[in-house]
Amino acid sequence: MFTLNGAVPLLTPLLVTGVPMNRLVRALLGGLLACGPLGFISAAQNPPAATFTARSELVTVPVVVNDKSGAHVNGLTKDDFEVQENGKTRPIAIFEEVRAPGNRIARAGQPGIYTNAITTGAKAQRLTIFALDMVNTPFLDQGYARRQLLRYLANRLDSQEPTALVAISGGGIRILHDFTSDPSVLVAALKKVTGELPGVGGLDARAVADEAATLDTLVSGTQPLAMLASRQAILVTLESFQHIAESFAGVPGRKSLIWATASFPFGLDPVTGTILEPRVFYAGATHDAGTGMDRMGNLPPPPSSTNIRSSEELKSLEPLYQRTFQMLADAQISVYPVDARGLVVFFPGPDVSRIQGLTSFNQALFEASRETMVGFAEMTGGRAFYNRNDLDVAFRRAVDDSASYYMLGYYLDKNAKPGWHKLKVKLRKSGEQVRARNGFFVTPSDRQKDSGKMDLQMALSSPTDYTGLPLSVRWEGAQPAGSKKKVHFALTFPPDSNIVDTSANNHVNLEVLLVARNPVGRPADQFAQHLETNLKPDGAQTFAKEGLNYGNDVMVPPGEYSVRFVVRDNLTGRLGTVTAPLRVSP
Repeated sequence: MFTLNGAVPLLTPLLVTGVPMNRLVRALLGGLLACGPLGFISAAQNPPAATFTARSELVTVPVVVNDKSGAHVNGLTKDDFEVQENGKTRPIAIFEEVRAPGNRIARAGQPGIYTNAITTGAKAQRLTIFALDMVNTPFLDQGYARRQLLRYLANRLDSQEPTALVAISGGGIRILHDFTSDPSVLVAALKKVTGELPGVGGLDARAVADEAATLDTLVSGTQPLAMLASRQAILVTLESFQHIAESFAGVPGRKSLIWATASFPFGLDPVTGTILEPRVFYAGATHDAGTGMDRMGNLPPPPSSTNIRSSEELKSLEPLYQRTFQMLADAQISVYPVDARGLVVFFPGPDVSRIQGLTSFNQALFEASRETMVGFAEMTGGRAFYNRNDLDVAFRRAVDDSASYYMLGYYLDKNAKPGWHKLKVKLRKSGEQVRARNGFFVTPSDRQKDSGKMDLQMALSSPTDYTGLPLSVRWEGAQPAGSKKKVHFALTFPPDSNIVDTSANNHVNLEVLLVARNPVGRPADQFAQHLETNLKPDGAQTFAKEGLNYGNDVMVPPGEYSVRFVVRDNLTGRLGTVTAPLRVSP
């Protein structure tokens, strides 16, 4: 095993910078930095900013091909496909026909070792994630979505099909059950889920009163309806998607995220991929989607992608929005929005114009939500299901897409401009239907550092372990240090962690963060460390066979702690986190 704090001959100059939080960062590799002739660089006074670089980026595109009957088409070759980026044909660098088995997925690990690694038993693995949206789904519709999911799990789920169940609530993402191939386990977990009113804070007396008031408004039609989008709903939704993407990034292969929701907290521009807030234009004025009803209860025409604009408030969320789509693409997750309302029927009132206006407005909201569902699905390579009562059939179709597909890839132009890049995958033969994500974002260079910081903040706060960068932690003994104890740990990166860029002189560039919290959630110790080095050839060969160790210490008083380890590979943007319990005796 190649160890950073013990293998002096294997290293070329190492850049070590610390970002102190509650305390000064202890010197990493103290013995190595004192060796002088090796030329290690330490910046205790004015540490340089962390450098964020990237390898030649490979754009991977999972492609689903169906015939006219909806069956998967097998046996195609690379020459049958054409990939266009912004209208320009790109040479396909990698091609593979994938038939993902329904093998068992398990968390790796041994006694005393805490890890985020996942064992799949296959190169590409099929995985389905069901997400119940309690933020953007009215309370009365949540029960319908759960019943439909229960029906699917009980009657149609293949016993060999790994499936995970999560909920997006007001407080963020909750893992109801990790991936399993036992439907009965998921059914039991789902039955424990209770409905939650949309909005942060969950189900409480005030929320119930607000829901009652909303229902009264629907009947009377005398007050403005609620806004279609809100900043908080957008934040919770996007952050939840990021947590989902990073939690399952370590599972190789295309994955289906089935999002049972009733509405979207934002709109999408189908041309630029920009996040939008629906606005309605009529009578020479601009009105929010939730206002504009006249005295007779009449409303303006339904909003569509041709008559909406982005507000200044939403522009501040674009970095989070764009990074979310990048994470979904990197994790090879395609989103399948499923309208939790089922079949939506609008009943016009025969004589009451106020009810007619209300019906028109409900239809307007439905049309706007449908457009966004379709747009979101197309951006990720999924498919939207709406206005139907057989949600279990929609679930089955979404699951099947990850069982058989083609993986295409090409290298991004080094001079690619920041922003939204349109993708189009064509099949040279006619008659088949091709589905793939229709674009991706390129982060501006001046935003890359901020993007890295945002990744680390999200990883620290996530209730789930991120699996894109596999790592493991073990405790290796404690020594007295005044009123505290110094507990040593070893952070191990396996050979398949792919943290060494062999094309750039065996370059390694990592951010390492650690936070130790007591049982009430208060930090007892925390630090951040930037590690950057080039391994010598012998070191790179040792890493390829045995992996790499990084050692350091936690200094805490006696007690019990939950220690969160976060590592970001700055060369690829991949994230890995592990939460390890720690008990320190007096």
